[in-house]
Amino acid sequence: MMKNKAIMICAMSAMLLTGCTKSNILASGGPAEPVFETQKGIELDWTQINTDIDEEFVDNEQYPMALSVNYSLDKEKKTIDMTLMVKHGTTPEQAVEFADAAVKFLNDEVATQDFSYERSSDKSFGGFFKEYDLNLIVMPDYTMKEKQYWLVDMQIPKGSDQTIVPKEGAQIMETTAADEEEDTDTEETEEGNETNETDETTQSAPSK
Repeated sequence: MMKNKAIMICAMSAMLLTGCTKSNILASGGPAEPVFETQKGIELDWTQINTDIDEEFVDNEQYPMALSVNYSLDKEKKTIDMTLMVKHGTTPEQAVEFADAAVKFLNDEVATQDFSYERSSDKSFGGFFKEYDLNLIVMPDYTMKEKQYWLVDMQIPKGSDQTIVPKEGAQIMETTAADEEEDTDTEETEEGNETNETDETTQSAPSK
């Protein structure tokens, strides 16, 4: 009888151990699955977003009119103010192109850090602007108090995906001699840098 009890105790112990083992060891043999669940409490790195925006638009041949992208965020009111500075002589059409690209780029930078936000598309500014109202201005440099020269001035409600359009009656600020001189100096500096780089390459090349 004692022998039978001992056998039963051993069998029960084995079953318990087997159950514990199965409940704690993960199945092996396959790659780990990435987690695509929405993560709460993600803090966006706005410093990185600022850097990426500058790299995208400042001194970019695709947006030669662009000078800077400036914005401020109000998390409580769920609003974002964006002011884009452009060169004198920028047309309303160029301003709209720049503004549309900048708004969507900012959204996509946010979506890159927090994938709970949808990315922008041809018909949408993206998920970030479904939560934030957008106050958008595009103006030539040094015209903060001269609204007649503002090229875009819009309030876009969140989620509306309202098309960006030029400001009605906007006047194009013609380029001045100082503007043209500045552009010429910039081009000469870039050409000089390219020449110096070529000279350095030639000097460092091994002789045959």
